[in-house]
Amino acid sequence: MKKILAIALIPMTLLWSCSDDDQAAQDPQPNMPPESSMAPNFENFEDDGARAETVNNWAYAATSVGIYSAILYSNLAVPVTAFKIGLKQDATYNTETNLWVWEYDISVPNKGSYAVRLTADVDGTNVDWTGYISLAGSFEDFVWFEGESNLNADAGSWTLYESPDNPSAWLSVNWSDNEATGVATSTFNVEKEGNFFESSITYTADANADFNRSVVIVDTNASNTIEVDWNKPSGEGRVKSEAHFEDTAYHCWDKTLNDTDCPS
Repeated sequence: MKKILAIALIPMTLLWSCSDDDQAAQDPQPNMPPESSMAPNFENFEDDGARAETVNNWAYAATSVGIYSAILYSNLAVPVTAFKIGLKQDATYNTETNLWVWEYDISVPNKGSYAVRLTADVDGTNVDWTGYISLAGSFEDFVWFEGESNLNADAGSWTLYESPDNPSAWLSVNWSDNEATGVATSTFNVEKEGNFFESSITYTADANADFNRSVVIVDTNASNTIEVDWNKPSGEGRVKSEAHFEDTAYHCWDKTLNDTDCPS
C-alpha cells in the first residue's frame, strides 16, 4: 500500500516542481508606464462653446493646448485608447516567447472595434513594449506604438505611428515619473512632416506645486513658445506667449475662467 501511494504521489510532486521551476524562470512583471506618458489629462481646457468674451487668456491657452490634444485624441485615438485601457488589464506570462502579454478588445468612437496585444520583453532592468493592434477584415498585428522603460516605470520613451496605411512615426515621447518627488513629465515631439514638424509639447504634473499642471508648447511653425500653468481641479491658471500677447508677462484667469490680474 505504501509503495502504491508513493508511486501515485510522484506525478503530483513532479507537477509541483515543474510549476515552481516555471514560475522561478519567469522574468519579473514590469510596472506599466503611467497614463500621463501617452495620455495627459487636458480636461481643464475643454470648451463648452458658451464662454463669455472675458475668458481671452484661458481661451488662448485652450486653443493652443487643443491643437496637441487633437493629435493625441483624434488622429492617434486608437493607440492612445489601446494603451489607456491596457493599464486596467491583467497580464499573463508566455513561457514560449518569454514575454508578458496583455490581450483585450477596445472600441473607439467613430473608429471601430479593435483587438489589442501588448507585450513586454524584460531584459534585466530594461523593458521593451510593443502594441500590436488588429482590425477584423482590414489589418492584423500592426505595431501602432512601441517603447521602452525601466522595470519600475520611472522613465522611458514611446513612438506612435500614424496608421496601417502610412506606418511612419507621428509622435515620439520621452517621459519620467518620480514617485518620491511627485513630479511626472512627458515631452511629445511631432515627427510627422508638415506645419508642426519638430514642434513639441511638454506636460508636467507636480503634486506639490500651486499650479500642479503645466505645458510648454514649442511651435516651430509660428516660431513661438507658449507656457501654460493651471491648477487641477480648481481650473485657475496663467499663460505666457510673447508672440500672441506681445510681452513676456503671464496672463491669468480665475476659477470661473474669467481674465484676472496675475499675483505680483
